[in-house]
Amino acid sequence: MTTIGKDTTITWAGHGTFHLATPEGRGVLIDAWIDGNPACPADLKPRLRQNLAAILLTHGHGDHSADLVPLAQETGATVICQYDLLPYLEGKGVPGTQLLGFNKGGTVSVADMKVTMTNAHHSSSIHEGGQTIGLGTACGFLIRMSNGFTIYHTGDTSVTMDMQIIRDLYKPDLVILPIGDHFTMDPRQAAYALKLIGAAYAIPGHYGTFPILSGTPAALVAACQEFGVTTEVIALNPGECVS
Repeated sequence: MTTIGKDTTITWAGHGTFHLATPEGRGVLIDAWIDGNPACPADLKPRLRQNLAAILLTHGHGDHSADLVPLAQETGATVICQYDLLPYLEGKGVPGTQLLGFNKGGTVSVADMKVTMTNAHHSSSIHEGGQTIGLGTACGFLIRMSNGFTIYHTGDTSVTMDMQIIRDLYKPDLVILPIGDHFTMDPRQAAYALKLIGAAYAIPGHYGTFPILSGTPAALVAACQEFGVTTEVIALNPGECVS
């Protein structure tokens, strides 16, 4: 296991779902797709539910949100999401007392972290009853732990110059970003994103789950070399972690 020495453990649950264990030992899930996620190891699924304090939702697509409602009901975790999603989630049975809605540029405190919502270039909807329901807009999160360790989860997105603003304002230590192509950045775009962000470490996600998500960590590393990016790429297998 790679060690970054920041008292925070980051586990890739497969596809776009990540789990954080904070310095205080609290569990945080980013995008709740566990039970139906073909990339999520079976033995990891019960562990993702333990001591779950918060669930962060980047957007409404089912491959990021399908298990959010039952997980919130089961664990009592606080759901962190864009304000526009609150009526939908409450209507699905998530108690309003567990919902913390805000918007891009805003910062909230939860589970001993400060979480700032950032921009992401993507769509956000869900298909139900033969209809497409719009669910706000896609976002990313800037997550600052109590010890100062800062993670930038870009959300599903293309590369954008906003990432340079994130670098200048927050100087993230680690970036979690998609590389799969088709629905998000491909590896070359992701490498350029890392050039803009300037973090020491990066963990790629949202690739390999389905054949259409063809990007690979090896291609990301090659593109980083092309652009002179010095960020260390930490390629996890689903179920693996770094701390």
